Amino acid sequence: MKFKGMLGLSFVLLSCFALASDAPAISKITPKDITLGMVSKIKVGSSNRAQVTELLGVPWRTVNYGDCNPIDYQDIWEYLGHEAGGVFRISIEYDEAGIARMIAKTPAKGAIIVLAAAPPPKATHEH
Repeated sequence: MKFKGMLGLSFVLLSCFALASDAPAISKITPKDITLGMVSKIKVGSSNRAQVTELLGVPWRTVNYGDCNPIDYQDIWEYLGHEAGGVFRISIEYDEAGIARMIAKTPAKGAIIVLAAAPPPKATHEH
């Protein structure tokens, strides 16, 4: 009886290995043809998410720090591009209204470069 159980378990394991070998390989993340010229068309302080998507396409990664300080920008979209120095990352931070407030470039080597930033919208003061 024990032998049949072991035989059955062996069959299941071998089947799993066979299926795993036929699984498609995970594709390597490749940068799109995002250029700094395309990024320069984004107007911080007025461009919204839909306009950025129209210019750059769907982001490579999105990050939302919804539990952080509400004064800070919490929604960040990231894109990958390439240039002679290698792959770079573009980060676009949005305010609560979905307006781009800051654009930064993170090169493969070196410091982060803020490409454009807009002051936060003025808070309305009501009496």
